[in-house]
Amino acid sequence: MHTILLHQLHEHLRSLRFQVSLVLLLLFFLANGLVYAWKTERVTQEMATIRADADQLYGRGRTVSAAVGQYYQALSYPLGTEFIAEGGSNWYDDAAYINVSSEATPYSSASLRTLNNWMPRFEIVDWTLIARLVLSFLCLVLAYDAVSGEMETGTYRLVLANPVSRGAFLVGKYLAHLVVLLAATLVGMLVSLLVLALTGTVVLDVALVRACGLFLLGVALYLSFFLFLCMGVSALARRSVSALVLLVLLWAVVIVAIPQASYLVGVRFERSSGAWWQRAEQAIEQTRGRLAREGIGPRSRELARVDQYALERQYATAMRPAEDEVLRLVDWAHGQDVRQAELAARVNLLSPGFALQYTVEAFLGTGLPRYADFLRQARRYRDQVREFCRAQDATDPDSPHVLFYPAFMSTRSLDSTLIPRFHQAPISLADSVRQSLLPVVLLALEAVAAFFFALWAIHRTDPVE
Repeated sequence: MHTILLHQLHEHLRSLRFQVSLVLLLLFFLANGLVYAWKTERVTQEMATIRADADQLYGRGRTVSAAVGQYYQALSYPLGTEFIAEGGSNWYDDAAYINVSSEATPYSSASLRTLNNWMPRFEIVDWTLIARLVLSFLCLVLAYDAVSGEMETGTYRLVLANPVSRGAFLVGKYLAHLVVLLAATLVGMLVSLLVLALTGTVVLDVALVRACGLFLLGVALYLSFFLFLCMGVSALARRSVSALVLLVLLWAVVIVAIPQASYLVGVRFERSSGAWWQRAEQAIEQTRGRLAREGIGPRSRELARVDQYALERQYATAMRPAEDEVLRLVDWAHGQDVRQAELAARVNLLSPGFALQYTVEAFLGTGLPRYADFLRQARRYRDQVREFCRAQDATDPDSPHVLFYPAFMSTRSLDSTLIPRFHQAPISLADSVRQSLLPVVLLALEAVAAFFFALWAIHRTDPVE
């Protein structure tokens, strides 16, 4: 096996096919570094403007009444590892509008970083995209004749004439291909990091090194699947041209066709949230209409003071079930959008490329899990601001204390810097591990299955033919 490994490495190093592949791979990683350097600069400028606008919203909360009636922006900032796995930050919503008033939509997500809704439809060249598309195709280019080429030249028969098992032949070939591809990937990663470091886009620290190491580990599993698949098909086809045609067709199915079907499955088998806001408005209007017919409704503050705001308290109590229904609808709508995307992601897991992508995203704490967690944090942030406003209103003896109705809460001066700010917490290590289990296990099982397929195929070959 050692001899086969060294011989195959030597063949790769002097092969024009490998040299061209290496240059193309380096160009992709160079493009990755340049694109993300430019993209990060633009995003940084956009986020500075968005943050300034968000700070102005807090500045308007000069009284408890104003703070209750004000919308706030909960912002999701880039992680800084998007060049490894973009993780949907280019199309997932990056902000949530929060309002603690009982008379407004509790919270809703929005996208603030781009004004051109067509641009996010184009994939950014991150490392996972390079691995998913480019590296998998390079496996085909380099390994499609790993066995059939030896058969066509007659060297396969000479190799097996020596005391070398077919399993050792397979493993030697596999290790040689894996080493050169991982080495090429590592060089490409260094090129990308060099560009990003020189432009000040990233800081080379322990966390980044760990992220790169985890990415390389996932790539090793991914390449193992394709290399064993290539060698198995090469052994069965016995002719290099036939093997290349079959492998390209298989590549198109698992890398292109399956992901294209995931969207259709998601919208077909998981209900869309639809126009949930219409049902929310209907719940509020029906309750308001019923109360109006009963003569219950908010009055001017001067008139309501006569009976100590009794009618307003009754109105607030009667409206609470409708407000709870609105909040339930908002929670359901956002949750339903996430569930629909999760179903499509499970279909994507049938593709080894997306098993790799979701593995890397889980390692980095990004992707759909981070977006879903952001919505949950935004929901909790609303409760936090509500509790702050409740506590501030309680300190004013002159306030009507009709909670979360701006017209009937404290008008005492408030230091707006005390209003709680939103800070998105990263996904915990335990959650990252839990999210990575399924794609990692699937990727490993696919690699093992491809190995046994290649081993079975190579044992079926007859070196005499």
